[in-house]
Order: sequence, then C-alpha cells, then structure tokens
Amino acid sequence: MKLVVTVVFAVFASQAALAQDAKPSEASIRQLFEVMHSSKLLDAYVDRSTAQQPTPKQQKIMETLGHNIASLVKEELNWASFEPMMIEVYRNTFSQHEVDGMLRFYRSEAGQAVIAKLPTAMQQTMASMQSHVKTLTPKIVQLEKDSAAQLKAAGEPQQAPQSPQGAQPPQSPPPQP
Repeated sequence: MKLVVTVVFAVFASQAALAQDAKPSEASIRQLFEVMHSSKLLDAYVDRSTAQQPTPKQQKIMETLGHNIASLVKEELNWASFEPMMIEVYRNTFSQHEVDGMLRFYRSEAGQAVIAKLPTAMQQTMASMQSHVKTLTPKIVQLEKDSAAQLKAAGEPQQAPQSPQGAQPPQSPPPQP
C-alpha cells in the first residue's frame, strides 16, 4: 500500500514546482498533525504490527518479496488501469463538498507544495520510525524472554499428593440413562 501511495504522489509531484519558503513553525505542524489525526494513524499502524521480530532468513524472504512486488507493480501499474478504481474509491469515501474543498486546496500554492513534498516527508518519517524500532528491539526481546520464563514457571504442574501404594483412585458412578 505504501508503494501505491508513493506512486500516486510521485505522479502528482512530477507536475508540481518546488516552493522554497521558510520552514513552518512547530506549532503549525502540530496543528496540521492534529487536523490530519496523525496520532490515530500511528496507533493503527502500531496495532497492526506484531511484537515479534523476523529472523534473518525471514527478513531476507520479505526483502525478496518486496523487490518482486515492486518489479510487478512497476510493470503492471499504470494510470489508465488505476484511475477507474481510484474514482470509485473517492466516490465511495468523500462527499462532493469534500472533493470541492480538496480541489481548492490542491490547486493552491500550499496544496501543490503538499503534493510535491509529502513523499519526502513520508520517507523521512519511515526512516525515523525504523530508528525508533531499532531502539525498541532489545527491549522487546527482553520482554519476550521475561514472559517466556513466566509462562514456563506458570505452566509447570504442581506436585499432586501421592496416594498410598496400591491404592486405587475412587471410581465414578456409571452415568444414569
């Protein structure tokens, strides 16, 4: 999905000119993230992620899969086949009023800047997230070890009282018809 979004933005970005303005304030960026519900998007991403880290062999398989998918998408994905699906998605998702608002925005200088710069912002975000994941990995591994030890301790059966030798356990009465 990330690749598809990147491709869509790249199509739009190739037509947009890069505007060289002053850096935005932190407060305005925080407001933008609030309006875009960025924290909810991150929470959803984290919820979908698993706590287990892939083994090197699994990582290699996933990398190969990623390269193969990228090659297939590059060969097969073109706007003529993509556009009808996108039209349907947008028609099912947004109202006419919302589309009109997006048109006004994306036709504006600020909208064109978003189109041009969002792929770069996404790349930087992903790189930063990967660095955060690397610092989390040892902590996650330790949590897994601790939990495994706790599970092992909790799963050990307690010693049952020993019955005298030769004693038979009580028999259950036969079921009643």
